[in-house]
Amino acid sequence: MQRIRETLARLTRASGRDSRDTPQGPRLDRVGRTSSSAGSSRERILYSADGRGPCILHDGIQPGEEGIDIVFVHGLFGSRLTSYTKSGVCWIRDLLGQDVPNARIISWGWASALSSSDTFAGQAESLLNDISRVRSGTKRPIIFVGHGLGGLLVKEALVTAALSRIYGAHVELGNVYPRTVGCIFLATPHTRSGKRTLGDCVAATAVLSPSMPSPSLLRALRDSNQLLENQHSTFLLVSRDIKVVCIREKLPTTITASIDTIQDANGVELGKGTMQTMVPKDAVVYDNFNVTKDEIPANHLDLCRFKSRDDTGYMRIVSHIKKIISGPSQAEVDAQEPRSQDILNALHYDTMMERESRIDQAYGRTCEWILSPKVSPFNSFLYSNEPILWISGKAGSGKSTLMKYAWKSEETRKELLQGWAKGGELIMARFYMFEGGNRIQKTYEGFLRSILYQILSTRRDLIKVAFPSFYDCSWPPPVQFTSTTNLNQGFYSLFAHMSEKLRLVVFIDAIDEYRIMERKDHYEPGDIEVHYDKEEGDESWGHSKWRTDSHAEITKLLNSMASKDVVKFIVSSRELPVFEEALNKFPRIRLQEHTEKAIAEYISGRLEDEAPGLPDTVNLCAELAQKSGGDILWARLALDMVIDGSLRTLRSTLDSLPTRLGGTNGLYMRMIENLKPEDQNDACRIFRLVLRAQQPPSIITLALAEQGYLDPYRNELKVAQDTVRPFTKTTLQQLTDQMQRRLQVCCVSLLEAESKATPDTLETARRVVFNHQTTKEWVAREDIWKRLPSVHEVDDVDLDLALLSGCVRHLKAFETIQPPVLTWPNVRFRPDAWLIIANSLRYAERIDGETKNIEMYAQLLDELDASNQRAWLMALRNHKPLVEDPDWYDRKLPGLLRKHWAGFEPMEAGKSPKRKDFLSLVVQANLVRYVQYKLNQFDEETRQKKAQELLVYVVSPKGDGFSACVSLSGDYLDFHHDMPDSRLLDVLYEAGADPKEDEQAWPKALKAGRHYFSRGSATMTHLMETYASKRLMLNRERWVAAIKSLLLHGANPHIELQVNTPTAGEDNQSSKSVTITAMDYIRETLEGEPEYAIDLLQLETMMGRRPSVGLAR
Repeated sequence: MQRIRETLARLTRASGRDSRDTPQGPRLDRVGRTSSSAGSSRERILYSADGRGPCILHDGIQPGEEGIDIVFVHGLFGSRLTSYTKSGVCWIRDLLGQDVPNARIISWGWASALSSSDTFAGQAESLLNDISRVRSGTKRPIIFVGHGLGGLLVKEALVTAALSRIYGAHVELGNVYPRTVGCIFLATPHTRSGKRTLGDCVAATAVLSPSMPSPSLLRALRDSNQLLENQHSTFLLVSRDIKVVCIREKLPTTITASIDTIQDANGVELGKGTMQTMVPKDAVVYDNFNVTKDEIPANHLDLCRFKSRDDTGYMRIVSHIKKIISGPSQAEVDAQEPRSQDILNALHYDTMMERESRIDQAYGRTCEWILSPKVSPFNSFLYSNEPILWISGKAGSGKSTLMKYAWKSEETRKELLQGWAKGGELIMARFYMFEGGNRIQKTYEGFLRSILYQILSTRRDLIKVAFPSFYDCSWPPPVQFTSTTNLNQGFYSLFAHMSEKLRLVVFIDAIDEYRIMERKDHYEPGDIEVHYDKEEGDESWGHSKWRTDSHAEITKLLNSMASKDVVKFIVSSRELPVFEEALNKFPRIRLQEHTEKAIAEYISGRLEDEAPGLPDTVNLCAELAQKSGGDILWARLALDMVIDGSLRTLRSTLDSLPTRLGGTNGLYMRMIENLKPEDQNDACRIFRLVLRAQQPPSIITLALAEQGYLDPYRNELKVAQDTVRPFTKTTLQQLTDQMQRRLQVCCVSLLEAESKATPDTLETARRVVFNHQTTKEWVAREDIWKRLPSVHEVDDVDLDLALLSGCVRHLKAFETIQPPVLTWPNVRFRPDAWLIIANSLRYAERIDGETKNIEMYAQLLDELDASNQRAWLMALRNHKPLVEDPDWYDRKLPGLLRKHWAGFEPMEAGKSPKRKDFLSLVVQANLVRYVQYKLNQFDEETRQKKAQELLVYVVSPKGDGFSACVSLSGDYLDFHHDMPDSRLLDVLYEAGADPKEDEQAWPKALKAGRHYFSRGSATMTHLMETYASKRLMLNRERWVAAIKSLLLHGANPHIELQVNTPTAGEDNQSSKSVTITAMDYIRETLEGEPEYAIDLLQLETMMGRRPSVGLAR
């Protein structure tokens, strides 16, 4: 956001300068098409005023043809001509036009006076201005070719152009961006290399220029590291649909240094004199779908100098240019529609519209006032250029209902088309934040996926605009498609390319329910704990640092996105200080100032329907409406209490009603106090089960969990009794009906189950959620329940055991409704069944270190394993192939029957992790005590064999794919991406495991480190995108601990590993196999990581190597 503000402010300042204050603008030098002009034009260019600005070297575009512009930008201290000249041949003028005939070739020159404060910003703006002027009147595509630091200039220019385009500022500059189809970078540093920062790499590149840079310039470049990192991250965001080629030099450059600040490719200071060096090879390439890597056998300066068309480097660059220019084949075009559907399917998640479906329709005409220009500023906002309208209101005031009404109103769309969106293509989308739902319903990822899905399902032609690089890769892609980074890039790509026509209006309800879940583990428990030290206003519902930071983040995101001229937001929230401060400059509707009349109308209608003949209803309606203070939820609940009572007690009931919902003396408290004592205790238990659940539980899981895990009379597990008396459809229906009644009676309808899709069907997957966010916040208060003598305290471990039992029993009941295993197109567990398995293991992880009854706990997990294996075998035996398939019965079925169910997790991308049995899954779930308990049940020989078998699972993750459960819950965490708890190693050693006895465990453990220390790793990317750096750091710490432990137990540091190292090439898939010792592999993994410098010293000492010096620099 800071980068965006600085760029736009800089452009505004530049556009506001008086031309009289500026030196003579860059002149346009031009060379004609005829070959006879070459000599004279060369003379003109060499004697041009200052060698800056654009020079057209060749124009081969024929009349009536679009053609392409190829713009060359030289490096530091280079020139428009000599940088590309060898043996008297300037290849971009004399040769390139012969191989790319329908092209205009422009060489752009720039001065080398750089400012450390803007990282090429001033030069980039000049490049944009010049190219915009040269291209006046044409929309032909552009390819940029940047050499060395000239590539950084190109990146800065495209970032500036993209931001101008996205935010509607300085359109003439922004128009360069959507026409750019390719970038070729010749030895341009993009990323850090080992322990060298990006600033160091840029300074090392500057040293290779034709003239030696001054020490002050080198220091300035090194000090610009953060700016350069920001530039690259922003370039990644805006370049997803640009074909990028990164070419590196293979030969070193001989230079003569006269200063002491030169460093080689390893960061070692070289001092004065003659030496050979090159740009750090890891810095000039980076991984992305749209990036091709290559290398040319030349030094830095000769990387862009060729004397003939037969030069290897020339042919490679021409090949890349032709590949960028060539469009998709007809076969590729035909294949795009299925890929478009793949992308839409990946964006969609099951609970996308759940919150909206739960919001009541506006009662009668109670919301019509918002469309009246005399009463509300809503209409004037639809005509204005204001980016945000804030609808604020107290908790329970009906904000969501009003938002749903305004969104669905045809009048809203009509006014927009006549006003702000007139002449544009209007798309409307909405997102209802839901803190009471699963993780994805209250996060930025969920917002982006929902909005993109609505836009792209309406305009399928825009899918290729938003996600172009995913049409050129395999599917599922090797990285997580739904990462926030990728979704952000898709969102910004839409506006970068469609800002001329696209007009987007987004309704976002309940931004106060937004949570930064991906960084929740960064906070201490005290920062997450909710405090109730306010008695009035919306803060009385509780506040915490984590919540406040979440609210601050969503307002920053809103302000960032609202900077675009083509987007409007209508948002609603409670009236919290953070929103008052961030949104006070925008138009606002305070809901409680408009709702008293609407509430009176609502009360009147309900009384007429449910209590006809009630005397003095007019005054009753007015009194209730006035007492509600604009809170429609309070009015509804209070009216329920009034109607449920008798006419004789109506007045006393009405007079005694608290005027607020929450708190220790509010309406919620009154509703619970009115329950029987036993119902109060049951309500507390049910509420706590729902609060403690991984996601909102299904009604069947909650019903089974609420029964507890143990039969107190027989001291027998409930799940064991289900084996004797299996579930039937009738008993399941009775169970869900009974739970539905308990939600209404014991929980006074503050919890409710989702509606059935079909009334006559039994749906065990219906989730139970709180009826309102205020309800969830209120029942979570411990002080509330301490005021009720009938409520007994429940231990968290008992609740987790009950939830574990509920999940296991639900899985046993699952096959009563449908098989838990799918057999087409491949054999795997159903995602909804696996989600229950995953939840079971997450509850078990909480229980594992706390329970005192290890036997009961182990029996529950044993039953989970046994019942799943029975269901697995039954599904396979009952499967009948759709077509005649003898191979199924002769070969496939016998093989599958020998397999264990744990190895058939449903995957969204990649293959299911290989797991031999249940223990290989539970070690990934960190169930240390359970593993120890199960190993101790074996005889000594079997125990040692099983411990040895489990060793490889503990020291390395077993897969890189992504589970299909992600689309169901949004907060599902794959087990196979994390290093297991290192305490498991001690358990296995104690049982007889020996690293020396397994040839695979040690090499796999070593290679696992690259998952967590390599930026190109899909696992590392996934971890960074889900639970951010804290989870990643935990995995790193566990890996280092595992390596130390294995070395202590005899792992050989001198064994040689065969590893594949990527190599450059046009196919971007090439790699070579190299041999490296274990100790060198460990050092390469950890070097450049200052946090692990001491660990590396310790490891090298353990391996018998003299520790390296300067590891932390």
